[in-house]
Amino acid sequence: MNHQNDIRTLFDLYKKAAKTHPELISFIKRRGDDQIEGYSFKELKNLVSRIACGLNQISVQNQDKILFLCDNSNHWLITTVGIITAGGVCVPRATDVTNEDIRYIANHSEARFAIVQNEKTFNKLIRLIHELPRLSKDRIFILEDEKGYFLKNHPLSFFDNVIQKGEEILQKNPDFIEFLNQSLDPHQLAILIYTSGTTGIPKGVMLNQKGWIESTKNSFKKLPLKTNDVAISLLPPWHAFEQIVEFVFLYFPITFIITDINQLRRDLEYFKPTVMPSVPRIWESVYNGILNKIKKESIIKQKIFNFALKIGIVWNHYILIFQGADFQIQKKPIIKEILHRLTALLIMILLSPLKLFTLIVFRPIKKALGGRFRSSLSGGSALPKIVDQFLNAIGLQVAEGYGMTETCGVISVRDFNKPTPGTVGTPLEGYEIKLINEEGKDVKHIPGEKGTLWVKSPQVTMGYYKRDDLNKTVFDKDGFFDTGDIMRINWRGQLFFAGRAKDTIVLAGGENIEPLPIEDTLLQSEYINQVMVVGDEKKTLGVLIVPNFELVKQIFPEAPNDYTLWNQNPLIRQLFKNEIAKLINQKNGFKSFELIPKDTFYIVPREFDPEKEMTKTLKIKRPIIKEHFKNEIEEMYKNQ
Repeated sequence: MNHQNDIRTLFDLYKKAAKTHPELISFIKRRGDDQIEGYSFKELKNLVSRIACGLNQISVQNQDKILFLCDNSNHWLITTVGIITAGGVCVPRATDVTNEDIRYIANHSEARFAIVQNEKTFNKLIRLIHELPRLSKDRIFILEDEKGYFLKNHPLSFFDNVIQKGEEILQKNPDFIEFLNQSLDPHQLAILIYTSGTTGIPKGVMLNQKGWIESTKNSFKKLPLKTNDVAISLLPPWHAFEQIVEFVFLYFPITFIITDINQLRRDLEYFKPTVMPSVPRIWESVYNGILNKIKKESIIKQKIFNFALKIGIVWNHYILIFQGADFQIQKKPIIKEILHRLTALLIMILLSPLKLFTLIVFRPIKKALGGRFRSSLSGGSALPKIVDQFLNAIGLQVAEGYGMTETCGVISVRDFNKPTPGTVGTPLEGYEIKLINEEGKDVKHIPGEKGTLWVKSPQVTMGYYKRDDLNKTVFDKDGFFDTGDIMRINWRGQLFFAGRAKDTIVLAGGENIEPLPIEDTLLQSEYINQVMVVGDEKKTLGVLIVPNFELVKQIFPEAPNDYTLWNQNPLIRQLFKNEIAKLINQKNGFKSFELIPKDTFYIVPREFDPEKEMTKTLKIKRPIIKEHFKNEIEEMYKNQ
């Protein structure tokens, strides 16, 4: 059996893993009673088989939608693939979904069945049952008990009512699972993900098995996985980026740990992972946490760390030049390129003793990550330049990827062997792209030119569920999908962000401004934790600043404990005026209309709400934040 060519369905991934690594324990989770439980790939395949056959026995029909409300769990993927193998469509979401979203998603998708993670989520759903006409109590099942084990001996138990029935049918007819698998059409709708999005009501993104399998195979080619790797993740499982990560760890079977924010520190220490997919906000937290800790150390320790950091930054700069992976838009002349590489090699030789010194300085950071950490793939949103530079300088390789729910999680990934900073790498195999500029011309062959990215691939969504009006606008006549992201491309074919079409700010004078580069630059300030640029229909830009409260408090111990008073504090305001002026200026490449006047900012007294003001991948929801702070925004423009 040629495993790569014979993978037609997602269940085939389990068949491959069970055949090549039957006894390898993976999909491990720390339970609520502190016990650690995982499954061999043989057991995982058998569980998927039982789930699929059991769902068939309870009359799940072809293309029936099954609402699946579940957080981080090692039962998530087997349940999802079991639903799909039974011919159903998985409609996943987290347990903290709002009542409004439950009503919309369940009714819009016409879900006939529901699986919920625990009894608490069941109670949440059952309170709305009279508003969900296609669902009934007898078609809602509970997956786990309060400790995270399969719930058993309960009238609504998924294990008792589905998995056990699947076991009974397989005892009578062991080939029934293969009958179900062979009956599947890989081009048919398999997963319907309602994006939380940064604007508007959720859109149902239709994805099929063919797309997920293509994304899995092509993503794997870009990742530096080894057979003895141990991966760990705390991302929400229903999110497309996490799903493709889990499919890749199944395709190339390795030990995989599922954790959450409460257990992450313990699990890093216990499992000592080598690989961790993540989102930029988590790495920003790591960055800020390290800086805050260093600020509390003695002056001598601070100077040692900062010296080692500078060495790390310089070393990383020159090793990228030597490898031919430094950021370039246009190709350098060959003689100049050779001279640059030789110079880089000479500088690296001279820096070698100091590089060894940095390994000692940064060892405690790596130890805190388990001591074996090798690499991470960051996706979901753009990784701030300063965080990217910092992590690579201290020896934590974080390669940025780019994708969307609509593209089965991935469009492009940096080359792990030559991770060019400032880019999101080259598109995966199988992608065709266009960069359409404001004149409607495709400028993908012109390095440095800016345009909206359009993509075509088997990975791309089938469209938005019941939204023919929207589908007509996001697909062109050739089948290319409009990502809405404004990109540039360099001579190597690497993409890099220039903004997002729907985020564009239009000033009163008609100037169009992309906020992302400005926000990315402001985040270089150690005093700024989060930031959002505003200014639609205003004369100038303004900015909402969430401070690094702990660090600012260290600088100004007398600052009020009530953060709502910080916006009026002259010393704190002067600090941020200086930071804005230092970073956003014409010397740094910003145009005059991209500058932020000295008083046009508001110091937000709290972090942006991760539930209401940010997506699950921690991207800011601009319209909602603008609405929440509309009075403060108007106030800061009054003096203009």
